Amino acid sequence: MAPITNKKAKAAKKFVVDTSAPTENGVFDPSSYVKFLIENIKVDGIAGNLGDEITVTEEGSKVIVVSNTKFSGKYLKYLSKRYLKKNQIRDWIRFVSVKQNQYQLQFYSVADEEEEDDE
Repeated sequence: MAPITNKKAKAAKKFVVDTSAPTENGVFDPSSYVKFLIENIKVDGIAGNLGDEITVTEEGSKVIVVSNTKFSGKYLKYLSKRYLKKNQIRDWIRFVSVKQNQYQLQFYSVADEEEEDDE
């Protein structure tokens, strides 16, 4: 018979958002993004109720969210898109999944219109 394990003792989920591309161009402020996430992430239906369950930190151009509770990448994407819309940069920047639990803010790729006109 297998030993009984405690379901509560699960590893914390770690989400990494790379904001280097828009930050280098001076369009994006990672510290205000972290502040937005801290104020808007809901725990038990209350926004800003992070407690010890969720930590949001900024390390250079990366924003790291560590969660011990139910938290998904879709929710992080939703909040990120809300932040981009609030700051009126949603038209130029998108939230892209790179690997599992690793995301990146990228500029929309604009094809060279001059080359298309020459053809």
